[in-house]
Amino acid sequence: MIIKIGHIIGYILIFLGISELIPILASLNFDEYYLILPFLICSLLTIFIGLGFYFAFPDRQEKPNRYDIISFLVISWIIIPIFGSIPFMVSGELTKFTDAYFEATSAFTTSGSTLLANSSLAPKTLLFWRALLQWFGGIYIFVLAVSIVPLSAIGGAELYRGAFPHGEREGFLSRIKAALKPLSLIYVGFTLLCLILLRLSGLSFFDAMVTSMASLSSGGFTNHSNFGVNSFNNISEFILVPFMLIGATNLTYHWLFLTRGKFKVYKNDRELKYLISLVLISALIIFVIISGSEGLGNASILKKVGVSIFTAASAMSTTGFLPDGANSMPLGVVIICAILLCFGGSMGSSAGGFKIIRFRVLFRQAVNEISRLAYPHGVVPMRVNDFIVSSSILVSIWTLLFLYLSSIGLFSILYGMLGYDMEVSIGLTFANLFSAGSMTGLIAQDFLGYGGMSYAAKWLTSGIMILGRLEIIALLIFLSPSYRKK
Repeated sequence: MIIKIGHIIGYILIFLGISELIPILASLNFDEYYLILPFLICSLLTIFIGLGFYFAFPDRQEKPNRYDIISFLVISWIIIPIFGSIPFMVSGELTKFTDAYFEATSAFTTSGSTLLANSSLAPKTLLFWRALLQWFGGIYIFVLAVSIVPLSAIGGAELYRGAFPHGEREGFLSRIKAALKPLSLIYVGFTLLCLILLRLSGLSFFDAMVTSMASLSSGGFTNHSNFGVNSFNNISEFILVPFMLIGATNLTYHWLFLTRGKFKVYKNDRELKYLISLVLISALIIFVIISGSEGLGNASILKKVGVSIFTAASAMSTTGFLPDGANSMPLGVVIICAILLCFGGSMGSSAGGFKIIRFRVLFRQAVNEISRLAYPHGVVPMRVNDFIVSSSILVSIWTLLFLYLSSIGLFSILYGMLGYDMEVSIGLTFANLFSAGSMTGLIAQDFLGYGGMSYAAKWLTSGIMILGRLEIIALLIFLSPSYRKK
């Protein structure tokens, strides 16, 4: 197994090690010179180990089988945060491996949960590294979703439709490189555009840079302990909404439109229509709820509209930016946000969640079953995005839904055994399983922060964040002896 995927693991570690040199520039800019040597040591160590993997295992050009793909996904999501956590430990900010791994896992999975209770007191170089790791996690998710995950054929992955051509017999590295270059150009371009607009809106360059990285990656890390409408200004909030939604959509379609001017790709993408419709409907419901609440009931119409749209977009994209007054939001807003976290974004996006297209398939099946009552002998093939959904895909999606629901129940019980009440337990599970840990303050309002967690709770949360990115079923297949033998 490791022979087949060791080369690409080494390639990723080399890239990560080179990336650990970038924060040195930040330490020079912010006069935090004591962090130069730690990041240099971490970079050399990561590159050295990466080179060992890269040269020890040959690059195999044949098309990977399903178990190779699943093994690569599981191992990469576990091992990369290990090397991403080393700068946190060496710098002295998070000296325990448990804490450092938690922070790195949260960043790389773009969850946004943090142990840094007061980010303003943390070194800016580490805040930059955390944001950079989160940003790399976003593009990593995009690349995997485009090049690797569709080959796994689990959880209805066959439903994914992208604008990139794929070779039938390409190896791991070839497929990743083919997707990395065009996606990186679009990803970097949108990030820079968001940064410029936020800078023009009045944010400092550092705040604008970190926030733009968090928006495009569907992450949620910022330089502030809470990101609400009053954290910066209303203009910044409205600027972030389209970029959060871009991160929750199929990036290959944006590439096709910007490079070839094909606007029709958006018109034919029903997933995008469903996403926008859900955001608008949810924003309207949230607006009605907060208009009758005590906290924001007396606020101006513009502010209530801003809070409603911002909250809906943040939850739908699983970015997790908190709305103003998150700790006192009415229960109706909490429920709407939890539902949106379940939906998540499009397939091929950096957002978490169950994915809109899968819910669409289940809804279409329900409609077909109702029609069958009137026409019991009728044969109507199910089509979604001009793709015929087979019975095996339906079974796969239903299985994944069952695993998600079972995981929510199981992890909520485990949190309860660790001393948390039911509301907080369910909120923690929702936030971290659907990669929106920074929204914990809204859906688990009694939660006092991740910094006060026990080691067992931190490891449980780290595992849930990774499991959410693996969509649960991949890990079960990886651990299955019968599947490995076959």
